[in-house]
Amino acid sequence: MGKICNDCGVTLEEGASSCPGCETKVPDNADRLENTAIKQEKIETSSEGASTNQAPADTLPPAPGKKGPLLGTYLRQSLDILKNPRQMLPTIILGLVWLAIALLGSLGINPLPVRILSFLTYAQGGMFGGLIGAVGGIVGKVIVAAFLNATLLPLLQKKRPFSEIGGGFKKFAGMLAVKSIGSAASLLGGTGASLLLYTFMNSNHSLENSMVGIIAFVIMLQNLNRQNGLLWELLFSIVRAITKGKTPSSTEIGRCISGMALGFGLAIALSAIKPRLGTLLGILLLITAFISSVLSRNKKEVEIA
Repeated sequence: MGKICNDCGVTLEEGASSCPGCETKVPDNADRLENTAIKQEKIETSSEGASTNQAPADTLPPAPGKKGPLLGTYLRQSLDILKNPRQMLPTIILGLVWLAIALLGSLGINPLPVRILSFLTYAQGGMFGGLIGAVGGIVGKVIVAAFLNATLLPLLQKKRPFSEIGGGFKKFAGMLAVKSIGSAASLLGGTGASLLLYTFMNSNHSLENSMVGIIAFVIMLQNLNRQNGLLWELLFSIVRAITKGKTPSSTEIGRCISGMALGFGLAIALSAIKPRLGTLLGILLLITAFISSVLSRNKKEVEIA
């Protein structure tokens, strides 16, 4: 850079005291060039810093299967809701509906409109099954309330909260086509787990409380079209804990979520046909998934050997 004039771009001869093109003195020219180089270096450094800081760490999707990002994401989401009380409005209204239906039930008032409202809001969740049923009902109510918040608020803002369901359904249909024992294990495990989770949240397997299964099915479809979020992180963490540190692929997690969607769909159907069969089927599917996983692992070890 020192051999080229900064003002006119003419090449300087060795030992020249001034530029032949614009007659700028060489010392002044060299100083200007040095200053220009320093400025350019600063610009490049700040540009690199800007591109590095363009996506802060807390806005990037957390690394899969780590407890810190999972808990941090959940806590941030909870605190964001508390900072904006208006976001709690759907949950408050839902809580008042639950209270009103419970009071009407205690008074023996249970006409068809009340039963329909009870079905739509999962109002009877946790009313049966003793302590375990009550805990399951609380879990189910949290899921219903979270889904209602995530649906009503975007609708009021003229957004489309169900836009991901179409893509999720296509992925769900594709994931059902398994070609190996290992892929079948993820699918069967997800199906069995969701059948038992449905039993936990709807202990008496009644159709009146099946709304929690319908909502869970929709949530699974929505999450299939995303490869981030709390559900994905939770599943990554669970698999890593079960396999003692082995990180599953996104395909395995996606197939597990597809299995969960299938399981919730089966659970709803069984509630109308043979309610108690869902629990037994869930246990059998989990056992089958475990056996399939072991067989798949042994097959890979034999192929490697």
